Amino acid sequence: MLSIDELNKHNEREIFLSILKEKLSKKRYEKIIQKSDYNRKIIELQIDLVNLQNWISKNNKRVCIIFEGRDAAGKGGAIKRFVEHLNPRNSRVVALAEPTQVEKGQWYFQRYLKQIPNPGEIVFYDRSWYNRAIVEPVMGFCEKSDYELFINQVNDFEKMLIDDGVILIKLWFSITKDEQKLRFVNRLSNPLKTWKFSEVDMEGQKSWDVYTQYKEKMFLKTNSEHAPWKIIDSNNKLDARINSISYVLSKFKNFKKTLHSTEKPKNIKKDKQVNFSKKDLKFLNKNKGLINLLSRDNTSLSKTLRYVKFERDLKKLQTEMIKLQNWVSEKNKKIVILFEGRDSAGKGGAIRRTIQNLNPRKLKVVALPKPSATEEEQWYFQRYVEHLPKNGEIVFFDRSWYNRAVVEPVNGFCSKEQYENFIRHVNDFEKMIIDDNIILLKFYFSISKETQKKRFKEIKNSSLKKWKYTEVDSKAQVLWDEYTKFKDKMFKKTNSKISPWHIILADRKIDARISAIKLILNNIPYDKSTDIHSKEIKF
Repeated sequence: MLSIDELNKHNEREIFLSILKEKLSKKRYEKIIQKSDYNRKIIELQIDLVNLQNWISKNNKRVCIIFEGRDAAGKGGAIKRFVEHLNPRNSRVVALAEPTQVEKGQWYFQRYLKQIPNPGEIVFYDRSWYNRAIVEPVMGFCEKSDYELFINQVNDFEKMLIDDGVILIKLWFSITKDEQKLRFVNRLSNPLKTWKFSEVDMEGQKSWDVYTQYKEKMFLKTNSEHAPWKIIDSNNKLDARINSISYVLSKFKNFKKTLHSTEKPKNIKKDKQVNFSKKDLKFLNKNKGLINLLSRDNTSLSKTLRYVKFERDLKKLQTEMIKLQNWVSEKNKKIVILFEGRDSAGKGGAIRRTIQNLNPRKLKVVALPKPSATEEEQWYFQRYVEHLPKNGEIVFFDRSWYNRAVVEPVNGFCSKEQYENFIRHVNDFEKMIIDDNIILLKFYFSISKETQKKRFKEIKNSSLKKWKYTEVDSKAQVLWDEYTKFKDKMFKKTNSKISPWHIILADRKIDARISAIKLILNNIPYDKSTDIHSKEIKF
């Protein structure tokens, strides 16, 4: 175990590495080095992705990226790293559930076409129309004639999209049979991942060779000149994430990449005057603690300790969130959770941690952009109503209809009449959706003026977050008192008995994230005995 003095050497990287090499086993040392190097590299690539998204938005490009591969190949994990720091208002993850009876009667491509990117947008398909190329015929989910029709049409379908200006990138994540089996076993022993394992997964091992036959047919028929496949070796998940992002970036030559070597580490003072307990020392010596110290230039022992404890508490709460989501799905419940608060209050980060290990096919995150000309002429609530949940679904609104309660009147984006009309009707609107059996939770993330000022400075200086700083943000400090006035009016008028506000103190982000999840768990009457997995599966 490393002492506090040895841990404090983390800012002197070469010295710290030599201490780790001496103190740790070779296997553990190599694992920590691999993960810390990955953390540094992934941040560099994510900065480039932010720059790419900015270029795509400015040039009104439409980008569609397909993630395909066998079960447990790491598609979802790769997508998370792609979108982690992107603007959610210009990017979407599409993970479609089983088609409805109506969709089954439609042209096969129709439900996928509904999700094609708008100008300036990137869409990530977590599985796509290529379900019909492998999974459906192997599992008997489609007729032979349906499969053959798909194979005959798909190249022309993709050519039409590309000729219309859509940039289409197709990624195949490739793993071995033994690696897939190992990941299945790991899923069944990890409560955060058990929900991912299904009977289709089990069949994936049993029918490995049949899957292979259909996969090779797919490559033979659809690896076209205009839409080629890129095979990503994903037996190592970390390498797969790095290589898939690098490949996507390589397809765009016109955006400017960041010169990462120009950024110098900050000088961090050592925690000389902090008294760490023996228990704290054990936490700091965990792999997460050592990796964090190696990965971040702007950290300290105190920050790292808070991070490790946060991750421990978060894992427990995320396990409960899986139970809650299973209960919602099994009981056909409908959940809406609104995340409101001043700019830079930490709403997006809280949502990310809340959904981190949930099934993306049973939830939606709604972060709507500025309303279109058509939407501005509609009933104000109309564009939000379109995103209300269906049975068995949870919807998270990253800002909601309450834009009209604070942001719009403060910044002059609506008339006094529109504001007053909203305030007059919002309680009735919420009562209607609650009476229709929607469970509605409203969170307000509260920060101080000084905290907002500090975060704005950090955002402007961050290559990953600078896109978040907008013209509205630039006025937020000057208009602080005006925001407060309208915020207080909002609470007074809309803090109803059936739909109360929950105020989350958010000056410290990690505390706010924990508080938000606890509020969800405490205010939704889910059955805490709900199984993590709906069926007992023996592998």
